[in-house]
Amino acid sequence: MSSESIKCYRKQREKSGVRGVLLHHDNASSHTALRTREFLENYRLGALLHPPYSPDLAPCDFWLFPKLKDQLCGRRFFSNEELTGALFLAIEEIPKEEWKMCFDTWFKRMKRCIER
Repeated sequence: MSSESIKCYRKQREKSGVRGVLLHHDNASSHTALRTREFLENYRLGALLHPPYSPDLAPCDFWLFPKLKDQLCGRRFFSNEELTGALFLAIEEIPKEEWKMCFDTWFKRMKRCIER
């Protein structure tokens, strides 16, 4: 994530009326590294805590990555830029209803985890 990404996101968020930002990411070393934590603090972004070894609680793991893998299956990309462009396009084409379903499922999974 770059400062340009943050600026773009904040601009989009202003249009949506969403207030506040909490990032949800797993406990990968790149997510918990000092440099990452400093970046988040510098841009006043919070992070949700994530239980270790719980891919069932990460929307990217249980929904987004498999969906993108299916959409891009069989295609060849000859540069990182080409792959990045295809990923952005695939993400933009996901209907809002599917995003809502993903987050509804995520909240149900978190609730089940808390109730155990």
